[in-house]
Amino acid sequence: MCTGIRGVAEIPIADWRSITSLVAELKRCDQSGLITASIAMAFICIDSLANLARPTQASKVTRADFKAWVDKYLKAHDEQPYKYRGKDVYAARCAFLHTYGSEAELHTQDTDIKKFAYHNGGMHNYNPQIDPSLVIIGTRSFVNDVIIAIESFIEECGSNSDLKIRVEQRLIGFLHEVPISQ
Repeated sequence: MCTGIRGVAEIPIADWRSITSLVAELKRCDQSGLITASIAMAFICIDSLANLARPTQASKVTRADFKAWVDKYLKAHDEQPYKYRGKDVYAARCAFLHTYGSEAELHTQDTDIKKFAYHNGGMHNYNPQIDPSLVIIGTRSFVNDVIIAIESFIEECGSNSDLKIRVEQRLIGFLHEVPISQ
């Protein structure tokens, strides 16, 4: 058992409920129609899980870890006109979280990186003949795709003992919902 914070109820070392809580928060944002919060939570989920999956010897998560996680786990539905790429999603994350916009410095460094705009629907809108640099992301689909990616990641943890060990060791640093003793 690990106490984490002095005076707070003990948390088991490998408490996977913290991932479940993170996903539940993402779902609550989406179900409440909070587009901005949903997008932010989706990027937080990806960042957090990329951190859990980072290589054993790495002391912190990197841009490469984020992109690798996206490329491996984040998949768009077959009918979607745009398929996620790690470099696009990472640049979109930077643009959204750092400038609350669609363009980050990465977009000027690599013109192949797509800019994301967002709408509250399900289908992404991407037409490279009209504008090859812009994807309009359906937030509902993005949230759903992130949740499915997290499920795939957790499934892999069940079959990949090295990944499972890394994740369990790092879950200690995750935020945990714990009752406060009165």
